[in-house]
Amino acid sequence: MLTTGSSPTVDGVARRMLLAGMGSLAALPAFAAPQVIGADDWLAYEARLRDRLVDAGGGRFEAPKERQLWALTNGARAANAKLPCGWSDELALAARAHAADLADRDYVEHLTPEGFDPTHRIGVLARRMIGSASENIAYRHAPTPPSAEDLMGLWRNSERHWLNLLAPTHAQVGFGVVTRGERTYAVGLYAHPDGELAAPLPFKINGAADLSSVLEQASPHLESFSLSNPLDVAASRAFGQEAIGSRLTPGVYQLRPRQRLDERRYQILWGPIFVRV
Repeated sequence: MLTTGSSPTVDGVARRMLLAGMGSLAALPAFAAPQVIGADDWLAYEARLRDRLVDAGGGRFEAPKERQLWALTNGARAANAKLPCGWSDELALAARAHAADLADRDYVEHLTPEGFDPTHRIGVLARRMIGSASENIAYRHAPTPPSAEDLMGLWRNSERHWLNLLAPTHAQVGFGVVTRGERTYAVGLYAHPDGELAAPLPFKINGAADLSSVLEQASPHLESFSLSNPLDVAASRAFGQEAIGSRLTPGVYQLRPRQRLDERRYQILWGPIFVRV
Protein backbone atom coordinates (compact mmCIF):
# COMPACT_ATOMS: atom_id res chain seq x y z
CA MET A 1 0.00 0.00 0.00
CA LEU A 2 1.30 3.42 -0.88
CA THR A 3 1.46 6.02 1.87
CA THR A 4 2.58 9.58 2.37
CA GLY A 5 4.29 10.61 5.59
CA SER A 6 6.42 13.28 7.19
CA SER A 7 8.71 13.53 10.17
CA PRO A 8 9.29 16.57 12.41
CA THR A 9 10.42 19.80 10.79
CA VAL A 10 13.89 21.31 10.96
CA ASP A 11 14.05 25.09 10.59
CA GLY A 12 10.52 24.94 9.17
CA VAL A 13 11.35 22.31 6.54
CA ALA A 14 9.54 18.98 6.81
CA ARG A 15 11.35 15.80 5.89
CA ARG A 16 8.80 14.12 3.64
CA MET A 17 8.49 11.04 1.53
CA LEU A 18 6.00 11.55 -1.32
CA LEU A 19 4.84 8.39 -3.05
CA ALA A 20 3.38 8.32 -6.55
CA GLY A 21 2.74 5.22 -8.63
CA MET A 22 5.73 2.89 -8.40
CA GLY A 23 8.12 5.66 -7.42
CA SER A 24 8.81 7.72 -4.36
CA LEU A 25 10.43 11.09 -3.82
CA ALA A 26 12.10 13.08 -1.13
CA ALA A 27 13.31 16.69 -1.22
CA LEU A 28 15.06 18.69 1.45
CA PRO A 29 17.38 21.68 1.71
CA ALA A 30 20.53 20.72 3.56
CA PHE A 31 19.91 21.70 7.16
CA ALA A 32 21.48 19.89 10.11
CA ALA A 33 19.25 18.41 12.82
CA PRO A 34 20.39 18.32 16.45
CA GLN A 35 21.21 14.72 17.37
CA VAL A 36 23.28 12.93 19.98
CA ILE A 37 26.14 11.85 17.73
CA GLY A 38 29.68 11.36 18.98
CA ALA A 39 33.10 11.30 17.31
CA ASP A 40 33.00 7.52 16.88
CA ASP A 41 29.67 7.87 15.03
CA TRP A 42 31.19 10.40 12.64
CA LEU A 43 34.19 8.17 12.00
CA ALA A 44 31.89 5.20 11.36
CA TYR A 45 29.67 7.21 9.01
CA GLU A 46 32.62 8.48 6.98
CA ALA A 47 33.86 4.90 6.67
CA ARG A 48 30.37 3.75 5.65
CA LEU A 49 30.13 6.36 2.90
CA ARG A 50 33.61 5.49 1.59
CA ASP A 51 32.68 1.79 1.53
CA ARG A 52 29.45 2.53 -0.37
CA LEU A 53 31.44 4.42 -3.00
CA VAL A 54 33.34 1.17 -3.58
CA ASP A 55 30.55 -1.43 -3.44
CA ALA A 56 27.54 0.67 -4.58
CA GLY A 57 25.51 -0.78 -1.72
CA GLY A 58 25.43 -4.20 -3.34
CA GLY A 59 24.19 -2.76 -6.62
CA ARG A 60 25.81 -0.85 -9.47
CA PHE A 61 26.35 2.80 -10.23
CA GLU A 62 24.61 4.07 -13.37
CA ALA A 63 27.15 6.62 -14.59
CA PRO A 64 25.47 7.30 -17.97
CA LYS A 65 22.16 8.04 -16.25
CA GLU A 66 23.88 10.39 -13.83
CA ARG A 67 25.21 12.44 -16.73
CA GLN A 68 21.86 12.24 -18.53
CA LEU A 69 20.15 13.68 -15.44
CA TRP A 70 22.61 16.57 -15.61
CA ALA A 71 21.73 17.19 -19.27
CA LEU A 72 18.00 16.91 -18.57
CA THR A 73 18.35 19.30 -15.65
CA ASN A 74 20.06 21.93 -17.75
CA GLY A 75 17.52 21.41 -20.51
CA ALA A 76 14.71 22.05 -18.04
CA ARG A 77 16.50 25.08 -16.63
CA ALA A 78 17.02 26.53 -20.11
CA ALA A 79 13.34 26.02 -20.91
CA ASN A 80 12.50 27.99 -17.77
CA ALA A 81 14.99 30.81 -18.42
CA LYS A 82 17.44 29.63 -15.72
CA LEU A 83 21.19 29.47 -16.10
CA PRO A 84 22.75 26.01 -16.56
CA CYS A 85 24.51 24.24 -13.71
CA GLY A 86 28.04 22.92 -13.95
CA TRP A 87 28.95 19.41 -12.85
CA SER A 88 30.53 19.11 -9.40
CA ASP A 89 32.59 15.99 -8.69
CA GLU A 90 32.28 16.62 -4.94
CA LEU A 91 28.48 16.90 -5.06
CA ALA A 92 28.35 13.79 -7.23
CA LEU A 93 30.51 11.93 -4.72
CA ALA A 94 28.09 12.75 -1.89
CA ALA A 95 25.07 11.93 -4.07
CA ARG A 96 26.53 8.57 -5.08
CA ALA A 97 27.43 7.65 -1.51
CA HIS A 98 23.90 8.33 -0.27
CA ALA A 99 22.24 6.53 -3.19
CA ALA A 100 24.41 3.50 -2.41
CA ASP A 101 23.57 3.72 1.30
CA LEU A 102 19.86 3.80 0.43
CA ALA A 103 20.34 0.69 -1.70
CA ASP A 104 22.39 -1.06 0.97
CA ARG A 105 19.89 -0.46 3.79
CA ASP A 106 16.69 -0.31 1.70
CA TYR A 107 15.21 3.03 2.76
CA VAL A 108 14.25 6.29 1.02
CA GLU A 109 15.03 9.33 3.16
CA HIS A 110 17.39 12.27 3.52
CA LEU A 111 17.99 11.42 7.17
CA THR A 112 19.95 8.23 7.85
CA PRO A 113 18.96 5.84 10.66
CA GLU A 114 21.77 7.38 12.74
CA GLY A 115 20.56 10.94 12.17
CA PHE A 116 22.95 12.21 9.46
CA ASP A 117 21.46 14.55 6.83
CA PRO A 118 22.58 16.08 3.49
CA THR A 119 24.62 18.82 5.17
CA HIS A 120 26.60 16.17 7.00
CA ARG A 121 27.28 14.10 3.87
CA ILE A 122 28.55 17.15 2.02
CA GLY A 123 30.65 18.18 5.00
CA VAL A 124 32.17 14.70 5.21
CA LEU A 125 32.83 14.04 1.51
CA ALA A 126 33.20 17.47 -0.12
CA ARG A 127 36.64 18.16 1.33
CA ARG A 128 37.24 21.42 -0.58
CA MET A 129 33.78 22.92 -0.93
CA ILE A 130 32.64 25.95 1.04
CA GLY A 131 28.86 26.09 0.89
CA SER A 132 25.71 24.07 1.41
CA ALA A 133 23.29 22.30 -0.93
CA SER A 134 19.76 20.98 -1.31
CA GLU A 135 18.88 17.41 -2.17
CA ASN A 136 16.30 15.58 -4.28
CA ILE A 137 15.77 11.82 -4.04
CA ALA A 138 13.80 9.60 -6.43
CA TYR A 139 13.13 5.87 -6.04
CA ARG A 140 11.63 3.37 -8.45
CA HIS A 141 10.84 -0.33 -7.94
CA ALA A 142 10.21 -2.10 -11.24
CA PRO A 143 11.40 -5.19 -13.17
CA THR A 144 12.97 -2.92 -15.78
CA PRO A 145 15.35 -0.21 -14.50
CA PRO A 146 13.97 3.28 -15.13
CA SER A 147 15.58 5.60 -17.64
CA ALA A 148 16.97 8.99 -16.71
CA GLU A 149 13.81 10.46 -18.25
CA ASP A 150 11.68 8.28 -15.95
CA LEU A 151 13.56 9.49 -12.88
CA MET A 152 13.36 13.10 -14.01
CA GLY A 153 9.63 12.58 -14.55
CA LEU A 154 9.19 11.75 -10.87
CA TRP A 155 10.73 15.08 -9.94
CA ARG A 156 8.84 16.94 -12.66
CA ASN A 157 5.52 15.68 -11.27
CA SER A 158 6.30 17.05 -7.80
CA GLU A 159 6.14 20.82 -7.48
CA ARG A 160 8.54 20.91 -4.56
CA HIS A 161 11.19 18.83 -6.33
CA TRP A 162 10.80 20.74 -9.57
CA LEU A 163 11.19 24.10 -7.85
CA ASN A 164 14.29 22.78 -6.12
CA LEU A 165 15.77 21.63 -9.44
CA LEU A 166 15.00 24.98 -11.10
CA ALA A 167 16.11 27.26 -8.26
CA PRO A 168 17.87 30.25 -9.87
CA THR A 169 20.56 30.35 -7.17
CA HIS A 170 21.94 26.92 -8.08
CA ALA A 171 25.16 26.89 -10.08
CA GLN A 172 26.48 23.31 -9.65
CA VAL A 173 24.92 19.85 -9.51
CA GLY A 174 25.95 16.28 -8.91
CA PHE A 175 23.93 13.09 -9.29
CA GLY A 176 24.20 9.55 -8.03
CA VAL A 177 22.14 6.67 -9.43
CA VAL A 178 22.30 3.12 -8.07
CA THR A 179 20.36 0.07 -9.24
CA ARG A 180 20.14 -3.01 -7.03
CA GLY A 181 17.90 -5.73 -8.39
CA GLU A 182 14.52 -4.14 -9.14
CA ARG A 183 15.26 -1.06 -6.99
CA THR A 184 16.72 2.14 -8.39
CA TYR A 185 17.72 5.15 -6.29
CA ALA A 186 18.60 8.58 -7.68
CA VAL A 187 20.03 11.41 -5.59
CA GLY A 188 20.55 14.94 -6.88
CA LEU A 189 22.49 17.64 -5.04
CA TYR A 190 22.21 21.29 -6.10
CA ALA A 191 24.36 24.12 -4.80
CA HIS A 192 25.90 27.53 -5.30
CA PRO A 193 29.31 27.12 -3.63
CA ASP A 194 30.72 30.18 -1.86
CA GLY A 195 34.34 29.19 -2.45
CA GLU A 196 36.73 26.30 -2.12
CA LEU A 197 39.89 25.24 -0.37
CA ALA A 198 42.97 24.93 -2.56
CA ALA A 199 43.59 21.46 -1.12
CA PRO A 200 41.26 18.92 0.50
CA LEU A 201 40.95 19.24 4.26
CA PRO A 202 41.74 15.81 5.76
CA PHE A 203 38.81 14.23 7.58
CA LYS A 204 41.11 13.30 10.46
CA ILE A 205 43.73 15.77 11.66
CA ASN A 206 46.23 15.67 14.49
CA GLY A 207 46.32 19.33 15.44
CA ALA A 208 45.85 22.99 14.55
CA ALA A 209 48.86 23.01 12.22
CA ASP A 210 47.18 20.49 9.90
CA LEU A 211 44.16 22.78 9.67
CA SER A 212 46.13 25.99 9.13
CA SER A 213 48.21 24.57 6.30
CA VAL A 214 45.04 23.98 4.24
CA LEU A 215 43.11 27.12 5.16
CA GLU A 216 45.95 29.45 4.20
CA GLN A 217 45.37 28.50 0.54
CA ALA A 218 41.58 28.97 0.37
CA SER A 219 40.04 30.83 -2.57
CA PRO A 220 38.78 33.41 -1.89
CA HIS A 221 41.07 33.99 1.08
CA LEU A 222 39.39 33.28 4.41
CA GLU A 223 39.67 36.57 6.23
CA SER A 224 38.28 34.91 9.33
CA PHE A 225 36.51 31.75 10.35
CA SER A 226 35.18 29.85 13.32
CA LEU A 227 34.78 26.20 14.23
CA SER A 228 31.62 24.67 15.65
CA ASN A 229 29.94 21.36 16.36
CA PRO A 230 28.42 20.18 13.03
CA LEU A 231 25.11 19.62 14.85
CA ASP A 232 24.94 23.27 15.93
CA VAL A 233 23.28 24.91 12.92
CA ALA A 234 23.49 28.42 14.37
CA ALA A 235 27.12 27.90 15.44
CA SER A 236 26.07 29.30 18.79
CA ARG A 237 29.04 27.62 20.49
CA ALA A 238 31.64 28.37 17.83
CA PHE A 239 35.05 29.76 18.61
CA GLY A 240 37.19 31.88 16.31
CA GLN A 241 40.48 31.25 14.60
CA GLU A 242 42.39 33.18 17.25
CA ALA A 243 41.56 30.47 19.80
CA ILE A 244 42.17 27.42 17.62
CA GLY A 245 45.70 26.77 18.77
CA SER A 246 44.66 26.40 22.41
CA ARG A 247 41.13 25.01 22.06
CA LEU A 248 41.33 22.46 19.26
CA THR A 249 40.83 19.54 21.59
CA PRO A 250 39.90 16.07 20.31
CA GLY A 251 36.37 16.06 18.86
CA VAL A 252 34.29 16.80 15.76
CA TYR A 253 34.26 20.25 14.14
CA GLN A 254 32.85 22.04 11.13
CA LEU A 255 34.73 24.84 9.45
CA ARG A 256 32.52 27.97 9.35
CA PRO A 257 34.17 30.63 7.16
CA ARG A 258 33.02 34.22 7.66
CA GLN A 259 32.35 36.19 4.49
CA ARG A 260 32.34 39.97 4.96
CA LEU A 261 29.13 41.63 3.75
CA ASP A 262 30.08 45.16 4.75
CA GLU A 263 32.17 46.93 7.39
CA ARG A 264 30.07 45.60 10.24
CA ARG A 265 28.48 42.35 9.07
CA TYR A 266 29.64 38.86 8.18
CA GLN A 267 27.86 35.88 6.66
CA ILE A 268 28.65 32.54 8.29
CA LEU A 269 29.28 29.88 5.62
CA TRP A 270 29.58 26.08 5.64
CA GLY A 271 32.84 24.21 5.21
CA PRO A 272 34.10 20.65 5.61
CA ILE A 273 33.61 18.60 8.76
CA PHE A 274 36.69 17.05 10.36
CA VAL A 275 37.67 15.03 13.40
CA ARG A 276 40.52 16.15 15.62
CA VAL A 277 41.96 12.82 16.81
